[in-house]
Amino acid sequence: MLIKSAGYMWHRRHVDWGRRLLAGFPEAGQGDEVNFADQSGIYGLYAANHECIYIGQTGRGESGLYDRLKTHALDDHLFCFWERFTWFGFYSPEQLRNGTYDDPVAEAVTLAEALDTIESVGIYLALPRFNRRYESGFTGVSWYYQAAEYEQLKNAKRNAGA
Repeated sequence: MLIKSAGYMWHRRHVDWGRRLLAGFPEAGQGDEVNFADQSGIYGLYAANHECIYIGQTGRGESGLYDRLKTHALDDHLFCFWERFTWFGFYSPEQLRNGTYDDPVAEAVTLAEALDTIESVGIYLALPRFNRRYESGFTGVSWYYQAAEYEQLKNAKRNAGA
C-alpha cells in the first residue's frame, strides 16, 4: 500500500502556523489526534471555488507537509490564491508519532495497486467532472478530518440530536 493516510479539503485557516501543527482526527471517529506536519507525500492546493491551482510533493530532504504549506501560505507567489488543501501521505500515524520515516515507504506493491493509487490520487486532486471512480486506489487508507473542522462536525451533530 503506497498511501497510508490522507486528508481531504482541509482549510488553511485551521493550520497552526506558529506551532508547526497539522492536526487531524480519524474519519472513523475512533482514535487520537495526529500531527501530520512531517508527512511525506502528494498534495494539492485549492482556490475558494475548489479549483485545483497547484499540485506538489513533499518529503525530500528536511521539509514535511507543514513546511511546504507554510511556504505557500506565507512566502511564495501562491499565498493569496488558495484556501484549502488535500494531501496523501506515505507514512502512517504510528510512524509519524514514533518518528520512524522508513525508505522505501512501501513493500511489494503490485502494478495494479500502483496504477489504482496513482489514478485515485489524480482524481481526488483534479476533481474532473466525468470521473466517477474514486476509491479503488485507497484500500486500507486512513482518512483524517482536520481537527478544527472535526470539532465543528461533532458539535453540529450533537446540536442536531444525531
